[in-house]
Amino acid sequence: MLLKKFEEVNNPIIYIFGAIAISCICYGIYIDFRGLSIFIGALFFAYILSYFGMEFCIFILLFFMTGLYINTSYYKISDNIESIVRIVEINNYETIGKVNGKNIILDCKNNLIEGKRYNIKAKMIDESDRYSGIVGRAEVCEIYENDDDFISGLYKFKKNIFERLKENLGIRRAGLITSIAFGDSKNIDYEDKDDMKNYGIIHSVCVSGLHVAVVYGFLRYFLGNKIGLILCGVYVVFTGGNYSSIRAFVMLSTVEGSKIFKRNNNSLSALSLSALILLIFKPYGIMEISFHLSYLATLGIILLNQKINYKLYKLPEKIRESLSVTLSAQVFVFPYMMIVFKDFSLNFILGNLMFIPFVNILVILGNMLIPSYKFSWLFDFFSYLCLNIIRFFDALINKIDLYSMPMFYGNEYVAFFYLWLLISLYFIKKGYKKFIYLPAISIIVIAISMYSPIMNIRYYREGALLICHKGDRVLVSSKKEIDMERLSKASNASESYRIEKNMHFKDKLSLKVVKSDYILKLKDKEFILNMSGKEIYYNDYDIISFKDGPVNKVFIVDDKLIEVCS
Repeated sequence: MLLKKFEEVNNPIIYIFGAIAISCICYGIYIDFRGLSIFIGALFFAYILSYFGMEFCIFILLFFMTGLYINTSYYKISDNIESIVRIVEINNYETIGKVNGKNIILDCKNNLIEGKRYNIKAKMIDESDRYSGIVGRAEVCEIYENDDDFISGLYKFKKNIFERLKENLGIRRAGLITSIAFGDSKNIDYEDKDDMKNYGIIHSVCVSGLHVAVVYGFLRYFLGNKIGLILCGVYVVFTGGNYSSIRAFVMLSTVEGSKIFKRNNNSLSALSLSALILLIFKPYGIMEISFHLSYLATLGIILLNQKINYKLYKLPEKIRESLSVTLSAQVFVFPYMMIVFKDFSLNFILGNLMFIPFVNILVILGNMLIPSYKFSWLFDFFSYLCLNIIRFFDALINKIDLYSMPMFYGNEYVAFFYLWLLISLYFIKKGYKKFIYLPAISIIVIAISMYSPIMNIRYYREGALLICHKGDRVLVSSKKEIDMERLSKASNASESYRIEKNMHFKDKLSLKVVKSDYILKLKDKEFILNMSGKEIYYNDYDIISFKDGPVNKVFIVDDKLIEVCS
């Protein structure tokens, strides 16, 4: 009976991925939102049970339990470790290493090198962060270098290529080439990064499906499917193996494997399989922005690319294909960008049509630097070709800048209306004409929410607060480096202030600046609003953790704070 039910379900891998993904979400938010975690799990299984029956529901439950086991195993670590750690990231705030596939923060004053392996003895402090995959903080007692392996050799090789390019072309061009070709964005110039963001091609500086497709297409043309696929896998490892590149490689392997073994392939199944593999090894990935953007863009392409392509049949084939991929990729990405980043490039069509061809050329030429590294004359030749592409790239940006549109700023209200508009169009097309009123209803809900009959304070990750009540929307921050004009547009603020000491709002509340944090004073009670992420010791105050916690909004009702994650 179970096999029969299994065979009746189309694309079962989608539901298997769903079970693993839901288990990762439920485990990740359980400590902070226990009720929501249980509700999400129950809702998922209610759907599976009602549509597919008890047998398939039990089958999926096994994968859900497997997902919980994967998460439990990942976050379980000994109190004392004596092992090999690889340094995966060094930034201004912390050093992150990987021990047995688990991410830890290292408390260590030594000058460590990214990519290298070290032997360490450390005491583990339980400071796990399920939203970023950190299992704890290691107080290092002893650390010394280990021998280089294949991965650390790749890190070193990438650095050597950058240094040699810097000698040939200068630091700015070397940073641009290595970021586009290898996804190594540490050295990219801020102005180049802003230009790419303005033209909606910021994905060019982190290895994405575009890079994997270009590299594989080039390798397949000269070396054939099998060798091309193997070398493409090496390229994914060489570039650091981010979500987009692994997703693209697994999907590519599935598609090409189906051709080699003469089996049918389904794009949604391939997408689900790639996500499933990622979550098995990185269960925290479901919480990360890069994971969301990669899969939302690919889902849009799978579901809508052909339909948009058909609608644009009057355009020349090359333009039509590029435009349909660009538009379909943005359909689900747009509302997410509004919620998370508060801005969206209106120049993305122009950017993808005009600049992506040059990006593709730079990806190929940049990767030709790898086999030519040992031959100085050949390396210099490809460097020269890259230089000319960048010169043309710069000249084109200077010309097109005259016609570029300003960045569009928005927020969760724009995303909310957009999603309800999509839902409305979908059901109207299915014949449910009454859904035509859905956008109008959403506008009413948005208007009430923006009016804010209940006073609330919203936290922005840049380090600002938006205080809302009965039509007033006041944006405040004590940080000088914040772009208040941009945030004001994104939040629809009626007023904005930089506060240095104190600020009062309608005689209802006051804010007092304490270093990087605030003391929120209501009529009879005071709270600490933790904006810095640092540990705070105030026995007389309740603490609201904005910086590192999931809470980003509080409602104020009768001197009580109701914390929400919106």
